[in-house]
Amino acid sequence: MKMSKTHWQRHDVTHHYLEQVRGAIPFGAEQAKIMLQVVDHFAPNPKKIMDLGCGNGFLSEILLKTYPEAFATLIDHSKPMIEQAKLHMTDYSAQCEIIHDDFSHSLQKYATSQSIDCIVSGYAIHHLPNKQKRELYQEIYRVLTPGGIFINIEHTASASSQIEKLHDELFIDHITVLNKRNRQEVATEYYARPDKEDNILEPVYNQVNWLKEIGFKNADCYFKWMELAVFGGVK
Repeated sequence: MKMSKTHWQRHDVTHHYLEQVRGAIPFGAEQAKIMLQVVDHFAPNPKKIMDLGCGNGFLSEILLKTYPEAFATLIDHSKPMIEQAKLHMTDYSAQCEIIHDDFSHSLQKYATSQSIDCIVSGYAIHHLPNKQKRELYQEIYRVLTPGGIFINIEHTASASSQIEKLHDELFIDHITVLNKRNRQEVATEYYARPDKEDNILEPVYNQVNWLKEIGFKNADCYFKWMELAVFGGVK
């Protein structure tokens, strides 16, 4: 598997995402809370964590703060994101390894079979073609320990073009209010954003079904707001 070069290699795209979008994602706090609640219910006190497409380390920070005895491996193909992660995760440097690499390669580079208790990803896997998404989910299943959990906080496809239009309008409204900006400027940036062409979206319930076919138990969509979903399963 190989992820092609994306716009996330650019510092300006990374900076704009972290400053104007990541912190403004609707129900972002609720998504993180659901992640923790699901992990704590199915795989409490994980010792080894892997964060695929880690960005600035946001999800790993939450998990390491919650589970101070855990060790996390953070992977991202974007050098600007890795630079941000190294800065953001300074307080957790003894608890994590930050790797600049393409996580869509075989996870065997980073973990042996049945060695990771918890694998998370936040808004990253949707950049892969669907065939590679499924192959990655299979790889995730292979490296998880029995009872280990996978949680994906993800941008997924709407069920129809009309719902997609509604999602876009509501997302623009949200960013406009939160960042106290002119709505037309936000809308113009949103529809012309360079990273949009990197998105390969798939409905969340299709992906949940893929997880079930692979063998994941308790696979489900645990939270959803329009195109933003938290889903996963247990090995």
